[in-house]
Amino acid sequence: MSLLTTQLLEEALAHVPGWVYADKSIEKQFVFTDFTEAMAVMNKIAVIAEEMNHHPEWSNVYNKLEIRLSTHDSNGVTTKDIRLAHAIEIIVKEIRNPEPILLNNN
Repeated sequence: MSLLTTQLLEEALAHVPGWVYADKSIEKQFVFTDFTEAMAVMNKIAVIAEEMNHHPEWSNVYNKLEIRLSTHDSNGVTTKDIRLAHAIEIIVKEIRNPEPILLNNN
């Protein structure tokens, strides 16, 4: 997989708010309400990462989660990293804003 050019990387990062390029990777820190919420996000990310066969470098302390993405085979950022960053953003949004459960009152 080929590395993203500087221009393509900048364009891609515009679509994943808060992610920044640093040291041949993209990274972001998330802060959750508590450890349980952080772990829920990590568990969902783990499933998607396994499906994509693309695994993040991450660190978790209580309610903080730091994620770093790079394509090691390519020694930098590729479209695989951007796709996983998008998926992570969706997961975080779903955990923070779950759909309400509608009960049938019949």
